[in-house]
Amino acid sequence: MKARNIVILVAILAVLGGVFYAVARPKPGPPPKPEEYVWQIQQEDIEHVTISLPHENLSRSFIKISQGDKFPWFFDDAQHSPVNAQIWGGGIPLLLSGPGADRVINENASPEQLTEYGFDDPRMKIDLLLTDNKTMTISVGDQTPTGNYYFVLAPNTNAVATVDYTWYGVLERIVKSPDVYARPTTTAKP
Repeated sequence: MKARNIVILVAILAVLGGVFYAVARPKPGPPPKPEEYVWQIQQEDIEHVTISLPHENLSRSFIKISQGDKFPWFFDDAQHSPVNAQIWGGGIPLLLSGPGADRVINENASPEQLTEYGFDDPRMKIDLLLTDNKTMTISVGDQTPTGNYYFVLAPNTNAVATVDYTWYGVLERIVKSPDVYARPTTTAKP
């Protein structure tokens, strides 16, 4: 009799455990939202870059000059001075090919809203010349109130999105830092 009761209790416990597992199992959530970009182009298509900081009256221009396996980016000056490949790397063209949007603030901002986001006096302007001779102008407005993001105006639209402050910081450094210039290599004399 004891064995029979134990078997019945184990069976009831197994059924209750199965019901609990089926009911308490977390339901799958919605699929993750695909990442949105403020704009998106192929980094290989970028031929010329001008980054301006209007508030500081600073600007730098860069040009891509393909020379086989050599690093292709140079300052757009009379000497075509080389950039510091370690600082510039492949990262700058990647950043310029289209930053991920933290969120889209407004699909079609009015002129008043554009002023509110800081686009009447942008902090940064980026001009890109692409291989097909198309140009893109990107405006970066004010920082968000939290300081974690910047408002960015998508090219040729009134769509406003926010991008991470680090994206802005890297591009700002390219304009401000003398480390962007390639350091001449020196050879030790015997």
